[in-house]
Amino acid sequence: MATSLVSDDRATEWTELVHKGQRLVKTEGSVQFQLGDIGLEIVPLPPKGKRLSMKSYKLLADYAEDVGLERERFEEYRLVAGAWPKNKRDKTVCWTVHSILARHPDRFSLIHFPPVHRRSGERRWTCDAAHRVRGWKTESAETTEEKLRQVEDLLDDEQEAAEVVERIMRKEEVLRRVAEKPRVRESFNRAQTKRIREAHETTRKRPEVKRLDEESEVLTVLGLCASFAHGIGNTLPGLHLAQLSDDSKGAIREGLKRVTAAVEWTEHVLETGSTDMDAALERLIAGDF
Repeated sequence: MATSLVSDDRATEWTELVHKGQRLVKTEGSVQFQLGDIGLEIVPLPPKGKRLSMKSYKLLADYAEDVGLERERFEEYRLVAGAWPKNKRDKTVCWTVHSILARHPDRFSLIHFPPVHRRSGERRWTCDAAHRVRGWKTESAETTEEKLRQVEDLLDDEQEAAEVVERIMRKEEVLRRVAEKPRVRESFNRAQTKRIREAHETTRKRPEVKRLDEESEVLTVLGLCASFAHGIGNTLPGLHLAQLSDDSKGAIREGLKRVTAAVEWTEHVLETGSTDMDAALERLIAGDF
């Protein structure tokens, strides 16, 4: 089994290997920029807003094939070289970082102000640092937001995510902190209310419940009808309606119109299922003349 070079007693050898790797990366970057410059010699970048002709694409593809490169890789070298004129490139920064920052509007000044490296404390560019500047996903999470993104990516499956959240919520301190967040409480309450509403609707669709609801609605309407009929039946015999004045009879007739309108509207609802009521009917039934 190979021995790791990360141990303290091999620190010097590790440093030497790092420096060797850095030199090789610089060499590779130099080659990539040189190939990109050749691509620009063959087909310069078109003016902004213009596209290359099919002839130009074929020319680049033919060259890539002749030198043993993938067409897409050669075109990438060319575009990065075009984004970084020779006098703007930083030889201490690898080609990949140049590639990541190629579309950043402040790349020419940005390249000279690398961020602090987490482990070494030095200011230098890494691919993760460049990704971070662009707002892209990083390989190694450092900030809280990046760690949360990694967790979200790992828990892409909703069922697994729910189970993990349930396990984490068993920790009282975590549960307390989550419960203190207003957004979480609001989201949970909305989800719970929605679930209760859906359960209620599902229950209402069950045959036995539908039958009970139907009986309840029938009894409600029949109760209103019985109340009116019983009241009229018991009250009218003791009244002297024929002896009333014309104004009094007119007032009673207006009341009967309201009752008739309500009965006709009820018939309409029975036939169509629509409980819509126009403004005139609503005023009539309400007695708002």
